[in-house]
Amino acid sequence: MATSGLQVTVHPGAEAWVPAPDVLETLGRALNVPARVEFLPRSRVREIWDRDHPRADSFPGHYAFRAYTRDRLVRLFVDHTETRDSALWLLVHELAHVAVDSNDLLDRAYSSYPRPAAYRTDDRAHEAWPEEQLANNVADQWGQRLGYAAGLNRLWWRKRVPRS
Repeated sequence: MATSGLQVTVHPGAEAWVPAPDVLETLGRALNVPARVEFLPRSRVREIWDRDHPRADSFPGHYAFRAYTRDRLVRLFVDHTETRDSALWLLVHELAHVAVDSNDLLDRAYSSYPRPAAYRTDDRAHEAWPEEQLANNVADQWGQRLGYAAGLNRLWWRKRVPRS
């Protein structure tokens, strides 16, 4: 499914979390650069991580993250820990990362901030990184326009994750 610069792929098991076509159209126009988005069931998180990170990065854990962006490809992993609204919040958050990465001025500025040592494994460290704060703010602000609540960030989600 392609909408205004967003090419969206929905994998079986992730259909319930995909925003309506008009919302995707609005986001594609706002992003202003082409991007690919994949909605995947969380059950595939390890498989996809290992494929995308073949050598450098060890798998941080089944519930260590909700999504990630590489270049202009966004992968969102959904299951019962997400709501339709939180999946939309997450999509907007990840598209903010695409926007930063696509703008040399912003990318250089945000890349100058080192990621905290525990960026992948500690929620508070993750949320402390300035680019994450920007992406959260963008997602919260778009919530007013798209009709979802602000504050559906990593700390909100962590309360919904099963304890292991």
